[in-house]
Amino acid sequence: MNPPRLVPITVQIPEEWVQNLKALLDPDHGLDDVAAVLAELADHAQQGVYRPGAWEREWLCRALGWDWLEGMEPDPEHPDIFERPRRRRGGR
Repeated sequence: MNPPRLVPITVQIPEEWVQNLKALLDPDHGLDDVAAVLAELADHAQQGVYRPGAWEREWLCRALGWDWLEGMEPDPEHPDIFERPRRRRGGR
């Protein structure tokens, strides 16, 4: 099995946010720096996107509202448990 292809993303956030996020550092769990914390949060967010029954789904809807759910559809491989963003014409 091949590891997932990592895509670098650059974000800029206020220094105060960085200081607050440092409270979540936990080297024993691989959260060595704020970038690792943001990656962990992104992982939970993406789980909330594809797993409708996950606690992360409710978390995302509370944070971002419910409208994005309109763009979801059942995942054809596992329609009973997973969803995916609705595919646009042309497969994207």
